Amino acid sequence: MQIRYDDIDVVGHVNNAVYHQYFNLGRIHYFLEVLGDNALEKQKVVTAQVNTTYAREVFADDDIQILTKIIRFGIKSMDMLQVLVSQSEEGFVLHTFNVTTFVCINAKTHTTETIPAKWKKAIEEFENNGYADKHR
Repeated sequence: MQIRYDDIDVVGHVNNAVYHQYFNLGRIHYFLEVLGDNALEKQKVVTAQVNTTYAREVFADDDIQILTKIIRFGIKSMDMLQVLVSQSEEGFVLHTFNVTTFVCINAKTHTTETIPAKWKKAIEEFENNGYADKHR
């Protein structure tokens, strides 16, 4: 993932608000990869909760990656874990992680809906095949 000049604040590291832009890009890539190009056009999701933990600063020369995985399914909601890491000689370095709860909704009625069965199946197959752990 590319760190842009505008991502850096006056202290010289990536501003904490920018991390969520990175997580959004990772989230979009995940849904497109796993569910297909038009899945979110047919079924909508909204963010119900976001919990972010900052562990280490990110600097302009860090080579960062977002790792994404669905870690819980409810009837109408799901939790996504995202981890922002960089690589060093010792291996991965954890910078931040977040857990986001998404709820499926009907955009016309603004009511919650059950997660589509084909979404659950596609995500479970993706996660169980180990592809998610290798995919960046």
